[in-house]
Amino acid sequence: MKSKIGALQEGIKPHFLYNALSCIAAIALENSDEKTCNAIMALGDFYRGYLSKGKNEIPLREEIEMVKSYLEIQKLRYGDIFEVEYEIDEKLLNILVPKLILQPLVENSIYHGIRLKGEKGIIKISVYKEKDRAHIVVFDTGVGMSEKQLQDIMNDEGGEKSFGLKSTIERIQYYYNDLDLYEITTKEGLYFRIDIKIPIM
Repeated sequence: MKSKIGALQEGIKPHFLYNALSCIAAIALENSDEKTCNAIMALGDFYRGYLSKGKNEIPLREEIEMVKSYLEIQKLRYGDIFEVEYEIDEKLLNILVPKLILQPLVENSIYHGIRLKGEKGIIKISVYKEKDRAHIVVFDTGVGMSEKQLQDIMNDEGGEKSFGLKSTIERIQYYYNDLDLYEITTKEGLYFRIDIKIPIM
């Protein structure tokens, strides 16, 4: 199981790095040294969190800090194309979660949701407890998707669009040995919402 999780996680690294460096290259082309510096610093903060001394699981607060670094890079690139909202139960920040489960979901919101809509959107990250689960929710007001598009993604027929979403779900399922760990609700043209339901150990 660990080798499967590792393989899925390794696949995310070059995918994210390519997108992040493309963002920084675009910023550099705008001849803004300060913005380029800030983007590089944010990328450094992200990878400092990602390395985490080789750990496969980290406190949720560190996972959220990594996402904030990622979103800082995207904000520098895209400006006011989106706003971010957080609704976090701070009592859950110390629970351990598999590393790098939030960033691919947020990347999906930007690249395959909000950016395609052509108008300013909202990304909302929520964390709350319900019974014995910590719910980690990523919601966006992007283009959403149809039931068929969602089925294609979950059946590995969604191409690049499916990579971050499907592989993140699979990693979490392997990690906890439980298939019932997520719920997706979406409406084409309006929103996309994924709820990851982490068992509180």
